[in-house]
Amino acid sequence: MKEWQGVFAQNVLVLPHPQRARQPAKESTAFQLVLKWLDGPPLRQGMQEVLSEVEVHLRVTLFDVTYHHFFGRTWKTLVRPVRQPSKQTPRIVFNEPVYFHTSLNHPNIVAVVEVVSEGRKRDGTLQTSSCGFGILQLFNSKPESPTSVSLDKRLRLYHGTPRALLHPLLQDPIEQHRHLTVLEGCSLQYTLRPHPALQPVLHLLPENLLLSGSQCIPGLLPAHGGEAGDALRKPRLHTSVTWYLDDLFFNLYPSLEKFEEELLEELRSDRLREGSSPGDSSALEIRERRLCVGVHNGLAFLQRPQVVVLVPEMEVALTRSASFSRKVSASSKSSSGNQALVLRSRLRLPEMVGHPAFAIVFQLEYVFTALSGLDGSAAPATSLSSLACMHMVRWAVWSPEPDASSGRVTLPLQGGTQPGPVNCLVYKVPSTSMSSEEVKQVESGTVHFQYSLRPEEHVDTPPEPARSAKAERRPSAKKPPTAPSSPPTQPTSRLAATQDSPVGPGLSISQLAASPQSPAQCSPSRPSLQPGGSLHSLAQAELPFEASISHLEADLSRTSVDLDACVAEPLQELPFMPLHAPIIVGAQVRSSGSALSRASMVLLQSSGFPEILDAQQQPAEAVSPTDPVRFSPQQEEADPLQGNEIVLQLLAFSRVPQDPRGAPWPKTVYFTFQFYRFPPATTPRLQLVKLEDVGKTGTGSLSHILIQISKDGSSDAGPPGFQLKYMVDPAFLKPGEQRWFLRYLAVQTLQIDVWDGDSLLLVGSAAVHMKHLLRQGRPAVQVSHELEVVATECEQDVVVVSGDVTRFGSVKPIGVHTVVKGRLHLTLANVGHACKQSGRQSGSLPPSRSRVISNDRTSGFPGGSLLARGSPRRKRVVQAQKLADVDSELAAMLVTHMQTGSRNPPVAGRESDAVRRRKLERMRSVRLRESGEELDGRRSSVLAQQSVRVQHSRDLRVIEAYRERTKAEGIAGLLSQAITTQHTLYAALGAAEFFEFALKNPHNTQHTVSIEIDSPELSVILDSSEWRHFKDAAGLLTPVEEDMFHMRGGGLAPQLYLRPKETAHIPFKYQTFSLAQPAMGQAGLRPEKGVDSGSACTSSAVPTKRVKVTFRGSSGKPLAVLCLAVEPQPHVVDQVFRFYHPELTFLKKSIRLPPWRTLPGAPVGAPGEDPPVHVRCSDPNVICETQNVGPGEPRDVFLKVASGPSPEIKDFYVAIYVDRWLAAPMQLWQVHLHSLQRVDVSCVTGQLTRLSLVLRGTQTVRKVRAFTSHPQELKMDPKGVFVLPPHGVQDLQVSVRPRRAGNRFVHLNLVDVDFHQLVASWLVCLSCRQPLISKAFEITLAAGKGKGANKRITYTNPYPSRRAYRLHSSHPDLLQFKEDSFEVGGGETHTLGLRFAPSRGPGEEEILIYINDHEDKNEETFCIKVTYQ
Repeated sequence: MKEWQGVFAQNVLVLPHPQRARQPAKESTAFQLVLKWLDGPPLRQGMQEVLSEVEVHLRVTLFDVTYHHFFGRTWKTLVRPVRQPSKQTPRIVFNEPVYFHTSLNHPNIVAVVEVVSEGRKRDGTLQTSSCGFGILQLFNSKPESPTSVSLDKRLRLYHGTPRALLHPLLQDPIEQHRHLTVLEGCSLQYTLRPHPALQPVLHLLPENLLLSGSQCIPGLLPAHGGEAGDALRKPRLHTSVTWYLDDLFFNLYPSLEKFEEELLEELRSDRLREGSSPGDSSALEIRERRLCVGVHNGLAFLQRPQVVVLVPEMEVALTRSASFSRKVSASSKSSSGNQALVLRSRLRLPEMVGHPAFAIVFQLEYVFTALSGLDGSAAPATSLSSLACMHMVRWAVWSPEPDASSGRVTLPLQGGTQPGPVNCLVYKVPSTSMSSEEVKQVESGTVHFQYSLRPEEHVDTPPEPARSAKAERRPSAKKPPTAPSSPPTQPTSRLAATQDSPVGPGLSISQLAASPQSPAQCSPSRPSLQPGGSLHSLAQAELPFEASISHLEADLSRTSVDLDACVAEPLQELPFMPLHAPIIVGAQVRSSGSALSRASMVLLQSSGFPEILDAQQQPAEAVSPTDPVRFSPQQEEADPLQGNEIVLQLLAFSRVPQDPRGAPWPKTVYFTFQFYRFPPATTPRLQLVKLEDVGKTGTGSLSHILIQISKDGSSDAGPPGFQLKYMVDPAFLKPGEQRWFLRYLAVQTLQIDVWDGDSLLLVGSAAVHMKHLLRQGRPAVQVSHELEVVATECEQDVVVVSGDVTRFGSVKPIGVHTVVKGRLHLTLANVGHACKQSGRQSGSLPPSRSRVISNDRTSGFPGGSLLARGSPRRKRVVQAQKLADVDSELAAMLVTHMQTGSRNPPVAGRESDAVRRRKLERMRSVRLRESGEELDGRRSSVLAQQSVRVQHSRDLRVIEAYRERTKAEGIAGLLSQAITTQHTLYAALGAAEFFEFALKNPHNTQHTVSIEIDSPELSVILDSSEWRHFKDAAGLLTPVEEDMFHMRGGGLAPQLYLRPKETAHIPFKYQTFSLAQPAMGQAGLRPEKGVDSGSACTSSAVPTKRVKVTFRGSSGKPLAVLCLAVEPQPHVVDQVFRFYHPELTFLKKSIRLPPWRTLPGAPVGAPGEDPPVHVRCSDPNVICETQNVGPGEPRDVFLKVASGPSPEIKDFYVAIYVDRWLAAPMQLWQVHLHSLQRVDVSCVTGQLTRLSLVLRGTQTVRKVRAFTSHPQELKMDPKGVFVLPPHGVQDLQVSVRPRRAGNRFVHLNLVDVDFHQLVASWLVCLSCRQPLISKAFEITLAAGKGKGANKRITYTNPYPSRRAYRLHSSHPDLLQFKEDSFEVGGGETHTLGLRFAPSRGPGEEEILIYINDHEDKNEETFCIKVTYQ
């Protein structure tokens, strides 16, 4: 402690001018100033005769010229003796470096160097005097640019002392002021340079403090031997340690209440003296009590102090554990006997260093607010001081002992005028003039805490206070709550403290059932809490054939102790553990593909859906979705009906019987999907109309059919359902795309997302196989499906996976819940159409099948125009064209063309238009001659004709010069076309297209050929193993050469050697992971922009890419050119994932892959030949990786995506490969990431939690309504439709009552009900914990369609006054109450009537009963374990 006080007292700084603090903060710059020597010491005449032992030293101080203000601390060099005068100029050598850093980067911030002489008088006293000073510029006139030159500079010195700079007449520039006189023959040699080596240790040094390298800096190691004792030249840091502070609380004298009352009175008096009105002064209140804790090394705080909030002990008693409350109360009462200010969290200080000068500084601050005055008027909004203010009232410093590792500390608090580590005024301390030393230590207050070096270490309180606290609790717990002598608040508060403790979860029914103590053993110890025997007799009377309800009692005090012990156990890290709950591939959407029942077919037939007919107006052949499909590509290509009209009919959307009662069911729905490479389709809103003649004969019966909605909102009178048609014919398909489309139908599944048309929330997704759309020579086929619409909920922070991981589809991750929301009935059809024969055949062999490309066919020059665009024409005859029409650059230079182009339309360049213009010109000339115009008109016409001739002559000269300039370029272009080979590639996303180019050397000399490619997606295969792999896959028999290419340094183009007239096969691979798709908006936001029924959809084909490959010889001239036209092909998406995540955060997900080549029933970990798994992502900003694990183990694909601002949607693809060379993706996933606004809610199950959301109006008035994905748990106010004013701000009150514990997401949408647009959307992140169960029951019921059962349990009011209670259940569909609320007198018992609904099947359920008070806060929770047999 003394070490810290010594360092702090020696380094007190003067702060910069307050105006500098108001300027924007800049980055601090470190400097090294070396004062080398002083030439010609400016000693006064006769000084050496009067004084003996005359010596000189230098002083350096920072100075602000603008505000005439010295700041920082003056630094002194060592004293140097002055030599006797001689003929040469005397020189005093210092060579002392000084270090500092400052953020005041301004030219007017300077360093003042003063030369001071000192000597002894004849009486022995020391006399010092100033001999001159100099002004050293730190920054030049350019902003943000320090004088960083490291050359030696000479500093001029002036007469006088630096105090002259404080004179108001000295204005900038002060060096040119007439009152400053230069010392002739005297100067100081110095060097000023930035010192970057000081940047890592700036946190140890305060700003504007001048230091020498020999000064001891706490936190820095001593200098090396070669540094000449300069520790700041190459500073080295001490090793830091982490300290932990627990159970921290403050005691203020004489008590907390009286201290705060006196503090408020003093503040009111100060405000009155400052001129505030009495009403404002009396309206002060304490808003917050803050504690700032930081590590200080005597010079500065190492980091910004941590700011935490302190609360009085009585407020924290209901929110912390019982053990914590006992420790705080025992310590506080033993020390001062009054209420303490308690910190509810642990403090972690990682920047501590084992040095005596390092200390922990505590600063106690109070925040005050000014309420409205006595007259009811609010405080003025312009006065910030009247609204809130903050004052420091106490501070303390503690420096740990060198060998201390853990223990308890009590420190006295400091205050008043004593200087502290923070330069601010502190509240006064009470007078201690008449007090003893012991009283002085506590009169200003104390701070208590315990410290440790290990995070798991926790110093317990002495055993005596702990035992006394338990002894105090036991008698009160044994007394019945009806006894008038026992205080009712004590048991309740302790029970609440135990329930709200964050030490561990509440006692669950599984823990109760596994308890080794039976109810008979528990009853003697706790007789007062044992329920009466009436419940036992009632259960046997009502259900004589069932077992009675057995009551299990919970020992709350013992459970909390056990949980404390369990939390302290350290966890062991596993070799590999997924960071997040893996989502199983195939678990997102389950495609049921089941056939419709006969009852459902009858209902569909009678509902009037449109019939699907073939080209001959005959009904299409109906196939069953369970029939096997035999796909023959040859039969499909030989079909004369090459046109395929794909028909999609959405018929009905039925509710599943397993849907819980009271769950919301949408009134309108719409669907989104994407077929092939057509644009994404969004259907209009369709109304769900319930069928009247629906029987309950089966689970798959229809319940609601789809009806189109007219513009006025009523049901359309047309046929039910919604129909979409896609025409896929040779006019739509590109050459060679027919096979891709047939493969798409054979292997692809169409995913359909179902959205609620009113709330715009996703209901679920369904997937259907399209292989039954292959006609196989039939004129038309149709297939009807009944699909399960599945919704998936993913919880957070779950890493446990259970189930058999050796079989695909059997792995069930904990935290991923799949719920069947309904059944979608739809019909798919393919109607064949005859197409007209065109010049191209789409079914012909695509160019991409030709794996070997040769440049021999391009030899020779076919002739043609030099200015022709594109490929050379086959015909030898070329029609002449105007140069101005061919080249736009030349047209801009011609005067005649610009005039005619401005008068005539763009088609005026044609020959017929030119003939017409000539005839019109001749007609005009004839009419002018016949009209007999005057001579002046004739002269003007002659002049106009002469000017036209001049312009034509000029244009002819420009054309001639242009032809001469472009002749060489045109000839070179035609010659390059002679060696250019055109080829077309059909590439899909992630798939590698392999081909070989047969390059022939046409010369009689050898060449070293360089291969230049202008696209990173095309590459040369350099590895012979990769080349051999692709050749085997393509079935090529061309030879493979080892070490064929030579790579130049720096990763430049590959080279190969060609002999004269030699031909070599060069392997290429084209592979792209980026896909330029049309912009896809959020499907749920614009349901009205769907595709109309029966409309022909346009294609969303990606434009063709051009890639050029140049083969250059040794001379740099090209030998051959390969031009590739890459036609992107539609890709097959195997899985679609849709995630909703908070905005501007990282989404981290693990997607589990099934084990490969594993037989059913094989043991986990059995050796196998699992292929390597590789992943690639279409978005380079997405982290996508997988880890290699042991054989037979499942593999997880890890995704890390940064979400954007709300409501942005990020779409990307993930390709999975099982081969080393990434030839073709085994699976392709599409991921949609929706970014939403995040709202965090921490709540307790069964208890009502309220929050408020801010709604901001748009440009116009809107009628809006709030919808949620969990209406049974979230309630909104206003509940229905309300008006949102333009540019207004309105609150939406949200009440949350969760039914189950855990972390999950709840969606909340604000929808415009008139236009069905999304106005705002939130992602409510619920963090729900289960309350502590105080009682548990068991009951056995009969499963099936019975009448249920009626039961009763009792509840006793533990309070002495009458209370009102409310009842809630975690399963309202299984348990209902006779009355949802009741009132009971103090200490009286009330009977609760329970109604158990029948279950659908055998099993077990845990039902929680929440007993809440009148404010809907949980008082007690009962658990009933129901067994259905």
